[in-house]
Amino acid sequence: MLREKLEIIEHHQNFILFLKSMKTFDERLLRKPIGERKWSIIEIVGHFYPWDELVLQQRLPYMLTGESLPIAPSSDDLNMQSSLLARTEAVEKTFEKCIRIRKDLLHQLSQIPVEYWLIKLQINQSHLTLYEYLKGLMEHDNHHINQVKSSLRNS
Repeated sequence: MLREKLEIIEHHQNFILFLKSMKTFDERLLRKPIGERKWSIIEIVGHFYPWDELVLQQRLPYMLTGESLPIAPSSDDLNMQSSLLARTEAVEKTFEKCIRIRKDLLHQLSQIPVEYWLIKLQINQSHLTLYEYLKGLMEHDNHHINQVKSSLRNS
């Protein structure tokens, strides 16, 4: 398997394990903001769902065919909506849906032939490979994972 593809696949596998590991944490800890004017852990977890859904439904199918990408919703609006939902729905539901969609994303990514991973694609105004696009998303995941780990260490 192509090294780049393997890197992304392993990241998603580890991300799912990370989400599963947090499911047993006390709900008060999960709902406590990680800092002043910051989201809680469950809000951070909850915001992954709509972005994974966007990648699955409005990015990958178009990127692989060369079609123009649908216009993405405002990131502020999507984050605000997902934050509100994570604050109000059951913690278990937030984890389950985020794990489920990440598994779906992992499955779709594992099905993409290696020859597609390094072809330059036009993504809005940028030219990126599928790997570069997914690596950017991975870095975003890692940013939030580090925030959560830091918050847990300081709790």
